[in-house]
Amino acid sequence: MPRLNFIIATILLAASAAPAIAGPKGWTALNASRTYAAIPVASDDTVNPLRGYYRWQNQELVPQSAPARDAYRRYYWKDLETAEGQYNFSAILNDLALARSQGRKFAFRLRMMAGYDDNVVYAPAYIVNNANCQAGCGFWADTDTTVPGQTFIPDWNDPWLQQRSRALLAALASALGPNNPDLAWIDVGMYGQYGEWALRSSAYANPPAGITPATDASKREYAKMHFEAFPNQQHVMFIPYSSKDALTFGLLEQTITSRPVGLRADCLSRCGYFDQWTNRPAEWAAFAAQWQKAPFVSEFCPFSSGDPQNNPATARQQAAALHITLFSNGNFETSRPDAERWGALTAAEQNDLLMMARESGYRYAVASSTVNLTAGGALTLTTTLRNDGSAPAYETWLVKAELVNASGTVVWTGQTSTQLKSLLGGGASASYQDNWTLPALPTGDYLLRLAARDTSASPRAPLKWTIGERAGDGTLAVATLRRR
Repeated sequence: MPRLNFIIATILLAASAAPAIAGPKGWTALNASRTYAAIPVASDDTVNPLRGYYRWQNQELVPQSAPARDAYRRYYWKDLETAEGQYNFSAILNDLALARSQGRKFAFRLRMMAGYDDNVVYAPAYIVNNANCQAGCGFWADTDTTVPGQTFIPDWNDPWLQQRSRALLAALASALGPNNPDLAWIDVGMYGQYGEWALRSSAYANPPAGITPATDASKREYAKMHFEAFPNQQHVMFIPYSSKDALTFGLLEQTITSRPVGLRADCLSRCGYFDQWTNRPAEWAAFAAQWQKAPFVSEFCPFSSGDPQNNPATARQQAAALHITLFSNGNFETSRPDAERWGALTAAEQNDLLMMARESGYRYAVASSTVNLTAGGALTLTTTLRNDGSAPAYETWLVKAELVNASGTVVWTGQTSTQLKSLLGGGASASYQDNWTLPALPTGDYLLRLAARDTSASPRAPLKWTIGERAGDGTLAVATLRRR
């Protein structure tokens, strides 16, 4: 026993004599504040999703600092359903996959009709004169006696034609999958020339018995079938005054979609096109504030360089007045081949097209940040954000605080309380304060950055802050934190 006690004492003595192993001392306390310089609108070529120019029918004619973040295509019904119930959506699925591989989201429209007097039926061949039709499901009309050829006008009111249209949309929704995060928006189409909710009045100059222009009830059905097939996607609807009842249903009455429905306009740059609404201010008032909740998408009506009325300056004025946020990057100045259209414009016309995109949509700037960090890892981040644009973001961007190690790996993330959608534009700003306790990370320096991310879609780059201090990927470094 005495020897055992001696051994134990020796061990204890040796242990007490050994040098203590110094543990980590924690974080270096920090109290740092910064302000940031917003990029002036005149030179702001920031490319972000759902604002500015979108890739239109595989074209991007206005030069940008980066490729558009959204791509848009449209398709004819006859190419998607080769026989009753036999669908081939490979064109849409391939275009969607390509857009996704390029870091874009994808938008589309389906059409039952094209232009006029081309002697082509754009609905599937089995539709015409089907025994289920009430009056042949359509008729041939000569909409312009000065132009050879005739136009097939679908019978939009036919219940069976509506049933087959609904089946097409349901099948496409099944092929795309529910709540597809890679869809930017869906044009509510199918009805009207090019699916654009308008027809020449001459189309019904001499219709056969049993066929009349589309009723308001039928127009509502074409909108409703889109909403029911894709209840959780972003939709936009065409704005002709003749479809006011359908717009009222889609934007103000229906409760099918989880997202507010936006607006869609053609003929941006066409002087007088929007008079159909601006001359009816009391009726437009019902839709005038929809830009605060949902995107306003547009497409040009072609113009010729030098036209005193139909031109980029007109388009720019229209975009500002109506809070239009998205523009087709193509289908303008059609007197020249695609490769020459941009170069054919005057310097003033080019400037108007560039400025229209710079001024439109959201422009989120981080105005200031304050970082407080204790040795125990209690982190407080206070930020002030401002929207210098003309509209909010319509997607749910989550603003995150991220710690990045020396290898560039994100090792910690904290979600902030920032609500970008609440900043409608025009310089609106708000301050947010968030608190976290950092984990016990290895010793070293860590970059604390602010990143707005779309967590629903992948791959997709962060939203780019419109400040000069942002990094190449659009994020903002607010401080360096040291773990000792």
